Amino acid sequence: MGLGGVGLSAVMGAKIQNCRTIIGLDRVESRLKLAKELGATHVIDGSKLGDKSLVEAIRELSDRIGPSICVDTTGVPALTKAGIECIRRRGKFVQVGSSPFDFDLDVNMFSFMVSGKQIIGAVEGHAYPPEYVPKMVQWYREGRFPIDRLMKLVPADDFEKALQEMHSGETIKPILMWS
Repeated sequence: MGLGGVGLSAVMGAKIQNCRTIIGLDRVESRLKLAKELGATHVIDGSKLGDKSLVEAIRELSDRIGPSICVDTTGVPALTKAGIECIRRRGKFVQVGSSPFDFDLDVNMFSFMVSGKQIIGAVEGHAYPPEYVPKMVQWYREGRFPIDRLMKLVPADDFEKALQEMHSGETIKPILMWS
């Protein structure tokens, strides 16, 4: 959920792990297209669901019972709720994006307990950098983790344009350069 730098990296990571079905969710067409190029087997444009709920759309693409893992990089409360609801029994919901400080998640504890679902808060992917960074570098060298496709070099004088492109979704990660 959310195809910015973190969400697109999650798509690439899922592909590296040979996940059978990888669904990307966003509202920006260029990000949905890039997600498909980077390994998503399906994409959902959250702005074009019609009469269908997001949970229904996700379950339709995942054996009608939901994904085994859902990663939310947005922190948007409605997406957090939908992500937890859509995962299958014994599924894992991973919260990466930060939610508003006043957002409290209401969970029916009986339903949650009998479903066997897990909610995981992840900071930096729970990775140990001395081990994980060399793996990512190797995946990049092998062409399996093309993070350069997420970046755009922008002269520092054009920072306002870079900011506008980042907010519109045209650019994933602008990198300012000083000459």
